[in-house]
Amino acid sequence: MSPGAGRVLALLHALVPTALCVLIVAPALPRERFGEVPGVLAKLALHVSIKQTWGMYAPDPQRAHTYMDLVAVYDDGREVALEESEDLVDGWGTIWAWQKSRVDIWRFYANFNPDKRNDNRTWYLRSVCVREARRGPAPKTIKMFQVKRRFTPPHKVARGAPTLGEPDRRLVTVAHCGTEPTRSMIADDAAVNPGAHG
Repeated sequence: MSPGAGRVLALLHALVPTALCVLIVAPALPRERFGEVPGVLAKLALHVSIKQTWGMYAPDPQRAHTYMDLVAVYDDGREVALEESEDLVDGWGTIWAWQKSRVDIWRFYANFNPDKRNDNRTWYLRSVCVREARRGPAPKTIKMFQVKRRFTPPHKVARGAPTLGEPDRRLVTVAHCGTEPTRSMIADDAAVNPGAHG
């Protein structure tokens, strides 16, 4: 590139962002001091659409707290809330990334995309069947619900609204502990850890 072309390119690199800044800032200048200039630039700015949204910086932001609510159903008809449901009472805060346990991460991915197939969810629920079989009789099924509380928009919180909306609970899936491969997983776990099974 010739020195002259390089100077023109450098000048363009300086002028384009400067012109954009003027187009953004100038329409907000007071008319008393700057006369008709802000109005003229405001009309020019209508032809150039400059729009920023949070999506530019966070394409898939979290808009709610979600937890799983697991209920074990036994052969005798009993329904028992499992340890995952404790988050519904004690949770609704933030677990910082560096404080998350392996279980927190598994639960997050198992709870992800409730309307779509999710292998992480399938394997997590199978492991819950094994865990509960260690504590007593294996459940017949595990019902998985997702409980979601949406974040309240900041302008509503500023007016006194609670930071989280009302809980919205819906059934995601039902895992059957007596089908394969879960039945074999429970049997293998009992063979390897005979003292752990009630």
